[in-house]
Amino acid sequence: MNRKLLLVSLILSLFLTTNVFAKPAKKRTETGIDYISVKVSKKNVEIKNPVSLIYRKTSDKVVFEDTTPKQMKTEGYWISKLLEPDKIILDKKQIAQLNEDISDMHLGIVNMKGYPDTVSKERLKKTFKSTSSFLSKKNYLNENGEHLFPDFFITLDESIDIPEEQDDVAVRFAITTKYNDVRLLPTSKKIISSKNSKDIDRLQEESIDLGTPVIVLCQTKDEQWCYVATPTEEGWIQAENLAFTDRKTFNNWVNMKKPVVITEDKADIFTDKERTEFLEYVRMGTKLPYVSKKGTKTICVNIPAADEYGNLVLQKGYLNFKEANIGYVPYTQRNALNLAFNHLNSPYGWGGSNGEQDCSGYLGQIFNCFGILLPETSVQKIKCGEVTKLNKKDDDTIKNAAIIEDAVAGISFIYLSGHIMLYIGSEDDKPYVIQCIWGVTSYTEKNEKTVNYINKTIVSNLEIGSEVAGNSLIDRVSKFNVIK
Repeated sequence: MNRKLLLVSLILSLFLTTNVFAKPAKKRTETGIDYISVKVSKKNVEIKNPVSLIYRKTSDKVVFEDTTPKQMKTEGYWISKLLEPDKIILDKKQIAQLNEDISDMHLGIVNMKGYPDTVSKERLKKTFKSTSSFLSKKNYLNENGEHLFPDFFITLDESIDIPEEQDDVAVRFAITTKYNDVRLLPTSKKIISSKNSKDIDRLQEESIDLGTPVIVLCQTKDEQWCYVATPTEEGWIQAENLAFTDRKTFNNWVNMKKPVVITEDKADIFTDKERTEFLEYVRMGTKLPYVSKKGTKTICVNIPAADEYGNLVLQKGYLNFKEANIGYVPYTQRNALNLAFNHLNSPYGWGGSNGEQDCSGYLGQIFNCFGILLPETSVQKIKCGEVTKLNKKDDDTIKNAAIIEDAVAGISFIYLSGHIMLYIGSEDDKPYVIQCIWGVTSYTEKNEKTVNYINKTIVSNLEIGSEVAGNSLIDRVSKFNVIK
């Protein structure tokens, strides 16, 4: 054989053996770096995360494309698929037992009626120190996009009034007289994780409506803020929105004999029978003591107010009869779906900010109407009831089938890290949910980040976010449960 031909043959053989001509398999990490394609230099250089350089700015908002057929956007469509929509799932005694079981799981539910008379001073100090330490390490920004300095947290810590002369602090009992933001620190100032996420205030823990019983554990030195235990959380609220009372009156409020339960997403309270003098609105699941029914259009309730000394006094308030129920709503699939769809298109609010609700708060409001008290966060809620875990690596078809087989429309939550949704039924072998959602993050093939901002309550299947494989909701779903 000619020497040149022999040499070419050997080179080709070597190339084919080492797969030089084969396209290398991509090995992409979470940072988006393709290590096989990257040339490595021996020089010491400052390396920046390439992903951050090609992320789309969140100001370039991608319009969410709602492809759900219009007939699916009403509860009637899903109720018609149910065999027994009016069957009682749990009666009053069974709901009481469910609440007890959830409380025993230590998921943040506060025993309001049996709360001790005092709280450990050291426990409070430890809680405040832990919160400030956690937040100060996060490199958060103020609402102007400027980095927070340590003195921001130090000043707030020093503002807290904990009596040094005693080991235990006596608690006080109060009812809220207005809507309240519950804050991680005693301030109304916002802190954010980036300039592109100003709508998510990292100090916002939850929000509570007028008429919520709270236990006051301590306050700031200027008496402007109180640290309280709510039925599901601890945090700071403004003192001016509280009316103080004794334990007996407080316990009667907690276990009111005949509650009027709000069943619309929002209900207006008026101070006159004609409903012309507006006082405040309250959200779904709020309960107030029943006084009387005025004709066929108005319900009279007791609403809390404070006298000049900050003590609880009751005054009459008036509600539209169609926006509330006298007593808890019977726990059925039909009622669950009716309540859920009362929120369709209602705005999203992180931690209930601006009088709205987030994904977890939305579900809590629905189940409050049945007298079922669920813990505050999504990761806590998914632990309640009968839980089914899914393998996140499973094919979407397998996950969909498992949900459709064992989830129950109206009373099952579907969970993925950081988000929770209400299962409402299936169509064409796909589960559908109603959810209060901020947005869906996806990535293009070039690893460009896109965010579909939704910011409301919608009906959808679990394929939204699937513009790029591996980013749909179903891909990330890990659990579902049945609340019973």
